[in-house]
Amino acid sequence: MTLRKSVILFVVLIIGLLLFRYLDKVTSEQPNEVSLTAEAEYHIKSEDLLDSFISNEELANKMYVEKTIEVEGIVKEVTFLNNRYTVLLQGNGSYTCIMCDMKEDQVAQVQTLAKGNSVVLKGICKGFLMDAILLNCVLVKKTNE
Repeated sequence: MTLRKSVILFVVLIIGLLLFRYLDKVTSEQPNEVSLTAEAEYHIKSEDLLDSFISNEELANKMYVEKTIEVEGIVKEVTFLNNRYTVLLQGNGSYTCIMCDMKEDQVAQVQTLAKGNSVVLKGICKGFLMDAILLNCVLVKKTNE
């Protein structure tokens, strides 16, 4: 084997090892846990959270991302996909919402929710793509039927 092929093989092997370690680290990290007793760092209405991200995403990221927040809003939709419940909270317009990925122990509580319910959910804010995303959410309060 020539020296050039050996160097290329070595570089590819190093890159592969680094990529493997990175992917192993990312996939093994557990998101922050949220519980009903955990104190939320922010209490905000769903429309206000979305407005924050839309008007100044950089500032909103600094304020909310990786923080435990309570969001009050109106249920737009409840979905069940890949054995996970997601509650979508309405925003100001029809195109944006807050996607709240619910914790597995919240199945009974989520099954009581319907479109139009006013709720308070607590979760870890992960940021904003087309919608704001909260993970490990728990239902704090359902304020109407």
